[in-house]
Amino acid sequence: MSDSNLGKKLVEEEHLCYFLDAYRTVTGTTLTLSSWGESPDFTCTRGSGELVGVELARCPHDHDLALHDRIWTDCRMESYDLLDAIGTIITSKEHKRQSPHWRTPNNTILVVELLHYSFDSLRWTDDSSLSDDYARAGFIEIWLADHSTVEAFGEVRLIGLYPPHFWGVRPQPALEGKPYA
Repeated sequence: MSDSNLGKKLVEEEHLCYFLDAYRTVTGTTLTLSSWGESPDFTCTRGSGELVGVELARCPHDHDLALHDRIWTDCRMESYDLLDAIGTIITSKEHKRQSPHWRTPNNTILVVELLHYSFDSLRWTDDSSLSDDYARAGFIEIWLADHSTVEAFGEVRLIGLYPPHFWGVRPQPALEGKPYA
């Protein structure tokens, strides 16, 4: 593995750790890292011994626009624009999940990472009927991991997209109160 690929995997593993910590908080379920590779990025084990794939996907953005926005704006996007980009990612990852070399094709969690942008508002999560949009994606769970909270609170904010019982913003005590405490 090249130094560049190793560096990429180490960053992915750090992001996975943020997800796994928040996942345990919001679901009460512990996932333990078993291995890393590709297709999916990681395999984890539930307490029951069940093997689960975890695929991390970064929300696409225009690099120049993201750089401009970091300097001049608060990096928040209109909900409909960000949801459209997220839908594109989910479709792309679903095609990849169906490939013959995917290690856990019927048991993979998709985590869409919001690294550069976050939502202008989370009011869209009040409409749980949107979860039906993700039911045919083929992943057992789909989560958004909003990294805009990491610097201040040390934890990603998880937003559930699928299945319906995980829909919306999940309670995370670490994100309440004053940041940098």
